[in-house]
Amino acid sequence: MNRIIQEDETTAQKPVGKETSGFTETVKRFADFDFRINPDQLKGQLPFLIYVCCLVVLFIFNGHRSENTIRKTDQLNKEVKELRSEYISELSELMAQSKQSNVAIKLAPYGIKELKTPPSKITYSGKQ
Repeated sequence: MNRIIQEDETTAQKPVGKETSGFTETVKRFADFDFRINPDQLKGQLPFLIYVCCLVVLFIFNGHRSENTIRKTDQLNKEVKELRSEYISELSELMAQSKQSNVAIKLAPYGIKELKTPPSKITYSGKQ
C-alpha cells in the first residue's frame, strides 16, 4: 500500500534465488501501489504537486467556462432565429399594407384619390 517510510527502512530485502531487474521491480511496486517515498523526497516534490494541482484547477475552470460560452451561444442563436422570423413577418405585413390598392382604401376617408393620368415631367432648359 502507499506508505511513507522512515530513513532506517530504506533497505529492501530482495527474494533469494531469483534475480530480477530494476525495471521489473519498479513495475511490480507501481502495480502494488507501493511507492516507498520518504518524507524528504515528499518535501522535494511538493512544489511540483502544487503546480499539478493548479493545472488541474485551471483545466476544470476552462471546461466550465467553455460550457457556459456554448450555452450562451446557443441561446443567442435561438434569439436570432426568433428575431429573424419576426422581421420577415413584419416585412410581409408592411409589403401587404403598402400596395397601391390598400393605400387608396386607407386614404379615401381623407378625400385623397389616386391619379387617373400619369404625372407629367417638368424640364428646365436654363434660359428665361
